[in-house]
Amino acid sequence: MPTAQYKKLPPAEIKKLEQSRPFQKMLGRLSNKWNVMVIRRLSGRNLRPSELRRDIGDISAKVLTQTLRELESYGLVERTVYPVIPPKVEYSLTGLGDSLVVALDTLRDWAMDNNAKVEDAIERYTREYRR
Repeated sequence: MPTAQYKKLPPAEIKKLEQSRPFQKMLGRLSNKWNVMVIRRLSGRNLRPSELRRDIGDISAKVLTQTLRELESYGLVERTVYPVIPPKVEYSLTGLGDSLVVALDTLRDWAMDNNAKVEDAIERYTREYRR
């Protein structure tokens, strides 16, 4: 696995970056199921909002629009409007969004490998402390 770019910075700059809490900020921005689901669904594809909504399933048009706008404001998603009648709009990931998919894939792999262990731990904890 390649070294993260920030680790190549001088120690004082790393400390300053760490104090700005970028990890917590990103978790806050991405920590709802819709943001992650939209990013994963757009991976390698351009989709119209109706296609994206059908693919995701249980999301309202309003929430999908809000989610896409939010992700666009973060620079993760881009919107393309085609000059046709009726207007055609497609969404896709930016390069930054594509780089996030790599991290999400790592988290997905971890979840797939460890979900049973976490479920077992919850069960043991519940048995032990909920008598």
